[in-house]
Amino acid sequence: MNLFNRLLIILASLIILVSAAMVLLVTLGAFAPADLAPSAWFQDRLTPYAHLDRTTSDWTVGISIAVIVVSLLLLGLELRPHSSGPRRLVLKQDGLGQVTMTRDSIRDIATWEASQMEGVMEAQSRVAEESDGLRIFCRVTLDPEADAPEVTHTLQERIKNSVEHHVGRRVSHVAIDTQVAPLAYHRRVR
Repeated sequence: MNLFNRLLIILASLIILVSAAMVLLVTLGAFAPADLAPSAWFQDRLTPYAHLDRTTSDWTVGISIAVIVVSLLLLGLELRPHSSGPRRLVLKQDGLGQVTMTRDSIRDIATWEASQMEGVMEAQSRVAEESDGLRIFCRVTLDPEADAPEVTHTLQERIKNSVEHHVGRRVSHVAIDTQVAPLAYHRRVR
């Protein structure tokens, strides 16, 4: 999310948080509307909450607390630092220095390898790093005439070998999720 959108969400969360807190404090009788309201317009909006019956007051307190909690969570999520870029994997570290690669680059290698396979019309991959090696998940769209078991078995081996060759990291798992491309034209059998 870009900075402008984050600032709008932070501002909206703060406004909602303050408003819900004011309603809660007036409903509980901790403050009079005149004590919290900066102007007569705000005071007019808070005054009804000072004179609620017991059931309505209980509901108002519960809803105000829920809104405050949600606003605080949203505010916390928006204020935490976001990563500045794609996560990098350390490929090699020795006396000369460190060699890293973005996870997106590894994903691109797997996707490119899958797209080069005969019978694969479209491919999307993602990569996860685990203690026993890289795990690659690839979703492919196959040509309707392709032999799915044969293509996917070959594809698993090719992706594993290609990533291990180019990246120098062990690939522990390659999962392939297939779907067959929809037929553009149906042929009738006579």
